[in-house]
Amino acid sequence: MKKTHFIVIFSIFISFIFAQSITVSGRVADASTGEMLIGVNIISGTDGTITNSEGFYQLTIPIGSEVEFLYIGYEDQKIIPSNSVLNVQLRNKPIESLPVIVEATRAIEGVTPIAFSTLTQEEIAQHYSTEDVPMILASEPGVHAYSESGNGTGYSYVSIRGFDQSRIAVMVDGVPLNDNESHQVYWVDHGDILSDAKDVQIQRGVGNSLYGSSAFGGSINIQTQIASENETYKISSTYGSFNTSKLSLSYKSGKRISNDISLSARLSTIESDGYRDFHNSKQKSLSMGIEYRQPNITNQLRMNLGYENTDLVWDGIAKADIHDKIRRRESYKGYTDDFLQQIYSLNTRWKINDLYQLTNTAYIVRGKGYYESQKDGVDWYSYNLDVNDQFDDVVEDTMTTDLLQRKWIVNSYLGTVPTFTILSERLRIDIGSEFRYYQGDHFGEISDFTDSTLIDEFGNSWYTYYKYLGMKSTMTSFVHTSFMPIEYFTLMVDVQLQSHDWEFNQKKIGHAPGHKLNALWTFINPRVGIMAHISPNLNAFIHYGKAQKEPADNQIIEADDFTKDPKYAAAEMVENYEAGLHYNNAIYAFNINAYLIDFKNEQLKNIDVAQEGEYEYFAADLTQHTGIEFDANYIINDAIDVSANGTVASNVFSAGLLEGNSLPTTPNMLMNTVVGYKTNFFRAHLKLKYVGQQFLDVDNIGLIDPYLLTDVSVTTNWRNIEGKVMINNVFNILYETYGYGYTYDSEYFSYFWPGATRSYNASLNYTF
Repeated sequence: MKKTHFIVIFSIFISFIFAQSITVSGRVADASTGEMLIGVNIISGTDGTITNSEGFYQLTIPIGSEVEFLYIGYEDQKIIPSNSVLNVQLRNKPIESLPVIVEATRAIEGVTPIAFSTLTQEEIAQHYSTEDVPMILASEPGVHAYSESGNGTGYSYVSIRGFDQSRIAVMVDGVPLNDNESHQVYWVDHGDILSDAKDVQIQRGVGNSLYGSSAFGGSINIQTQIASENETYKISSTYGSFNTSKLSLSYKSGKRISNDISLSARLSTIESDGYRDFHNSKQKSLSMGIEYRQPNITNQLRMNLGYENTDLVWDGIAKADIHDKIRRRESYKGYTDDFLQQIYSLNTRWKINDLYQLTNTAYIVRGKGYYESQKDGVDWYSYNLDVNDQFDDVVEDTMTTDLLQRKWIVNSYLGTVPTFTILSERLRIDIGSEFRYYQGDHFGEISDFTDSTLIDEFGNSWYTYYKYLGMKSTMTSFVHTSFMPIEYFTLMVDVQLQSHDWEFNQKKIGHAPGHKLNALWTFINPRVGIMAHISPNLNAFIHYGKAQKEPADNQIIEADDFTKDPKYAAAEMVENYEAGLHYNNAIYAFNINAYLIDFKNEQLKNIDVAQEGEYEYFAADLTQHTGIEFDANYIINDAIDVSANGTVASNVFSAGLLEGNSLPTTPNMLMNTVVGYKTNFFRAHLKLKYVGQQFLDVDNIGLIDPYLLTDVSVTTNWRNIEGKVMINNVFNILYETYGYGYTYDSEYFSYFWPGATRSYNASLNYTF
């Protein structure tokens, strides 16, 4: 009976829908020649179609709705059909000139011949609550992320195409974020920065990055927004599992001051105990911006302050404990990381005339902080404690004490990136440079001794047991060219010249020998790509790029361990080959690309199990990263949309004794699927994430098993209030995200970083 009722009601519903609709058909032709046009986009609301090989189309639409006809190289037309036959003639127009509204480092759909994706403001809001940036980026093709804490707060890491974040160029509003010495990115210093983000563009491979750290695996470019249409105040609060919370206050001036001036400000605090014990994190951030606009010139002044205090442990969880719900969380008091970073930047854009434009990014970045850890039973020799030279080295090595250790870094770097752009209808040339100077003061302090002799010597004061100064001057010059020799065909050619002048000065304290080191690296990096418009909906590209990178400081010398001598470390180099296709219309879009990256002199690292937070480096002559990536979106109707992306990858040693073995901790497959449902006041998302198999070591003995995560989020709006509830890892699976393994005395040991079990958080945003 119920089934019969359903059929009747459904039939009435369908009849009602079609009674309100009309099927429109016709042909689309060139207004000048009368030639039928193939592949014209015809759109009405969320429905659409394209013309066939004879220029014919047919589309069912609601009565009275507007139909839009779109075709590259022709003027758009919008028509409300008066009957079921609608023949259209489109007028030809010159192909649009190359865009000038974006920086040369930003990729443009249909113009820039590289693989990339862009997280929009809406997509960021969909995924983000309190997590570090990498955890949100992991929804994009080829991107993998994990966190030390297990729940996405505190220390988090991102990789693209199997390249860790020290080989990914990261920028915020054009300011390079990679550390000048280690090349790492410390996301924990930038708490809640995604609340300010206008979008995040992720370029995969060598890409379009023209300055900053060399992009091997890719680049990440975060753009924040100052201007807004209306004046708004916003209060945001989040609370969730593992005692995770966020409170944020923000303001945008809109046009309150004037049409030419905009202000923005945000104050945030994020706290979490972490999924793992002793992995709590506190992040505080303050951002302020002012934008001044004139008809031909815009200036944006920004300040971003980030403070963090984070506990973490460098050790993983033993294999025997990783599948125990209690023991996989157990840990101990390890390191405390305490750091304050300040970023000040000025972005200027000057449109000199229709042909010339000048942009510049000037920045100053300052940082100060330390790692703190308790050391028990350490010898005097390793900490230069025989300050009066009373004991023989052998004796000093047998004398022990407990102590509190702090490893300090006080650093700063400043730079400017002027770029001059020449733009004509078919040609864009960007000529630019970056000048950057870095200085980092490193020193170690110890106190709280338990040895009576040391207590008498130092009391409660801090003793400096090592100190060194690192300096680096970087100069980059680049020329970026986009040229349309014929319609529907774009050629991109880049040349980058980069020079790094590095100095290292170690102070002679105790056993430290006082090393004085310097090096000069000069690289020339060419790139070339071709974009072809096969049809109005289909583009294809090929790309070749070369990138080189100087060694990190700790690959040359471990300056806080004076027992080790400096060693030679070669510059790394990649050559990136790829090709791809992009198709889209009003209803769906699809991208697919294949890549091959040869990596020479890759510096790999094993965790030093004897020293917390330290690594042992070794070089691989040649490794190879290959894969196929795809990205698809489909709008089913006004309420439902589906998106999916994935990567099938092979990251292997391609020479030497390890040839054919997979590189450690690089997944062989990544898949993401998101199903969205929305009404005027309600949005829901179901998210599936699959991460494939990973090896723990270069011999491919230990494994991280594949895992599939299911997350759900629901957002609702009522007047000025928005509420959101998120459930992560709905099915409460036990999984591991990272790890390491080694053989000792013929026995293999493996350790893992656990991912969080099922967790919840709820957010409330009030805008007025």
